[in-house]
Amino acid sequence: MSDLTIFVGRFHPLVVHVPIGVLLLLAVSEAMGWRWSKLRLTAGARMVVLGFVVLGAALAAGCGWLLAQQGSYDEALVGRHQNLGFITLGLTVALFAVQKWLKLYGSLLAAAVAIMAWTGHNGGSLTHGPGYLAEHAPAMLRPLLGGGAPGRPAPATLAEADVFYDVVQPVLNARCVACHGESRADGDLRLDSFEAILAGGEHGEAIVAGSPAESLLLQRLYLPLDHKEHMPPAGRPQPTDFDLAVLDWWIADGSPAQGGFMARAPDPVVVEIVAAQLGLPPPPIPDRAEMLAIARELEVELGITIRPLTTEEPWLGVNARLAREDFDDDTLTRLLVLAPALHRLDLGGTGVTDAGMVHVAQMTELRRLRLDGTAITDTGLVALAPLKRLASLNLHSTGVTDAATDALTELPRLRQLYVWQTGMTPMAALSLAEALENRRKLDRYRAQIAANQRRIADETFRVDFGAEPLVLLEEAEASPAEDE
Repeated sequence: MSDLTIFVGRFHPLVVHVPIGVLLLLAVSEAMGWRWSKLRLTAGARMVVLGFVVLGAALAAGCGWLLAQQGSYDEALVGRHQNLGFITLGLTVALFAVQKWLKLYGSLLAAAVAIMAWTGHNGGSLTHGPGYLAEHAPAMLRPLLGGGAPGRPAPATLAEADVFYDVVQPVLNARCVACHGESRADGDLRLDSFEAILAGGEHGEAIVAGSPAESLLLQRLYLPLDHKEHMPPAGRPQPTDFDLAVLDWWIADGSPAQGGFMARAPDPVVVEIVAAQLGLPPPPIPDRAEMLAIARELEVELGITIRPLTTEEPWLGVNARLAREDFDDDTLTRLLVLAPALHRLDLGGTGVTDAGMVHVAQMTELRRLRLDGTAITDTGLVALAPLKRLASLNLHSTGVTDAATDALTELPRLRQLYVWQTGMTPMAALSLAEALENRRKLDRYRAQIAANQRRIADETFRVDFGAEPLVLLEEAEASPAEDE
């Protein structure tokens, strides 16, 4: 198709609303005129209005026909919408011809409004998906609107949530399916079912299981908003950082088609996101008073320091450094009772070894872990894979080498690593950074920062007194007065 044909066809959504509004207004006016004769339209006014309706309906039908030729729409649905549109056009022409015979005119007007409503419903289904209107309709109306019977009931707990149906598909439905669903499949790509996602589109595979970076779906979502290939297009609801985190995790986890969400041991950050999206309570946190009572007993028994990290929540930090060699792998097991509340653990300079790391691995709430000056080697780090929340790891003066990078890549939230006086080389550290950093997410954040900085510059008021330094109003307001 020529560019001019495509250009004209895309005026359909604009043009079609004009005859719709005028025909509805005509129907209301005629109904009021039937009840109150003083409000009845004159024959001349009726002719002008009907002529406008016929012209608008003809233009809308013509633009719609051109738009349908561009493809990417469900053939059955677009065919039904198109046929109903032409029927509506025919009825408006008939109205113009029979306006003098009021009884026949009234019947045709009612039929035209009803057919127009049905046409509009099918048009909305083409744009938003066939279940758009029915999705939140009362149960008795849902089948009439094309929604069918209610689907799978919502999960009552996170443990009942299905990894694809309850976690991934809602994100795709909200952000992608309007243009990549049953009624419309831009680029021959559908994202409304697992099988359709695997089938891909004209540009190839949408996802590569286990590799978010190679998945075209995520590549397009992460592009800058003004990029011509960014999806969804500007003006449509955009994915949030939470949406992207869910899709990132799902693809990295192998893109499972079904199964329990929690059974896949998801990243705890994703668990929190999904709990919020489903309106379900997050996993329970331990009782603060109980954890503090246990901590006080262990401090005395083991000669270590255990401190709360906040004034209200149960999270704790343990420092076993003062116990030195007396704190060994067996002693470490005594801390397991605090595992649900441990955020920080300092084992630097203690007697723990690789064997003790299987106990540390059970402390899955850890954010910071210090193992500096211990006998830890590459072998022990392999056991730390369950620490999905760990953000900081200190391995200073230990026996780790470049071989540790394979184990460390299993820690998705790791952002700080201390490895001076170890056998790890800068090249291995660079490789680890490339594996752990989400470059697309960083680029997205940098673009957001740059855009916000431009907005700040546009909104900042400045005053220049010539020889005096530039004065920023916000700085002047922040400075204390001289007489205070």
